Amino acid sequence: MNITQRGPADTDLSQLVHNEKALGQKQSAEVKAPLTGASAKVNISQEARDLQKIAELARTGDGLRAQKVRQIKDQVAAGEYKVAPEEVAKSILRSEVTRLLKE
Repeated sequence: MNITQRGPADTDLSQLVHNEKALGQKQSAEVKAPLTGASAKVNISQEARDLQKIAELARTGDGLRAQKVRQIKDQVAAGEYKVAPEEVAKSILRSEVTRLLKE
């Protein structure tokens, strides 16, 4: 099942990704760490920094997704969850068209 409607959790995650990209562009690739009288230099590749950001965003995204699921469960339990039949139909059609195009 595809959920195409974007909610606050999706918006938050998108904003986090955008902020991380902007922050990554400002950070230097070199980190100097003083050791007892000597200094060490570590170079972290852009790919490694990107992987670190992705891992952090995945952890954050899991929490946002869990929050969204809890909200929907609460709405269903309270009888307040509303389904837009048109959106369900569109999602079914998109899924079927995608499936048929892959065959």
